[in-house]
Amino acid sequence: MNTTPPLVDMVGITKRYGGVLACDAVDLTVRGGEVHALLGENGAGKSTLMKVLSGDVTDHEGRIGVEGEPVRFTGPADAQRAGIAMIHQELDLVPGLSVADNLHLGREPRTRFGVVDRRGMAERTRALLRRTGIELDPARPVGRLRVGEQQLVTIARALALDAKVLIMDEPTSALSNAEVERLFAVIRELRQRGTGIVYISHRMDEIGA
Repeated sequence: MNTTPPLVDMVGITKRYGGVLACDAVDLTVRGGEVHALLGENGAGKSTLMKVLSGDVTDHEGRIGVEGEPVRFTGPADAQRAGIAMIHQELDLVPGLSVADNLHLGREPRTRFGVVDRRGMAERTRALLRRTGIELDPARPVGRLRVGEQQLVTIARALALDAKVLIMDEPTSALSNAEVERLFAVIRELRQRGTGIVYISHRMDEIGA
C-alpha cells in the first residue's frame, strides 16, 4: 500500500463567476509520475480548475493539499514556491525581452559580485531549449519568434522551475507535428523523473500519445 501523500490533493473545489458555476465540488489527486488528461469542451471548467491549483484563481471553495499539507494560495508565486507550475494557453511572454530574459524573469542568476550572470543564463537557456527540441539564440527577442517557437519557450520556462506538478493548458495549439512529438517526449521524460502532469485538451487524438 502506498503511504506517500500525493503531490496534490484537491477536494470539493467549487468556483462561481456570478451566476455561472464553473467548477462544482471537483476532486482531483495527482501523484508523482502520473499524467492526468483533463478533457472537456470549451467552457467546461478545465482551465478554471487548474487556475485554482496554479494560484491564478484564489477566491474559491474547497481545499488543496500539497504533499499532505493544506495550502491556500494567494497568487501564482505561492503555487510556484510549492512546486506547481502552469503553461497557459495564452502566451504570457514579454515580446521585447530576449529568450534568456523571459526564461529567467524574476529569477535571474547572479555572480558573486551581485550582477546578473548573463553567460550562465545563456548556457542554461540553451540546455532548457534543447529539452524542448529547438535551438534558438538566447539573446533573440521573443517578439521575433514565430508563435510555435514562443510556445516552446513558454514550455522551457516552466521546465526551468523544476516543478513537482506541471499543468499544460492546450499546449499543442500552436505547434507543428514535429514539435508536438517532441513535447510528448518531454512529458515522458518528466513522468520518469516523478513529475506529476495535468494535461488539458479537447483533442481526443492526443490523449493516447
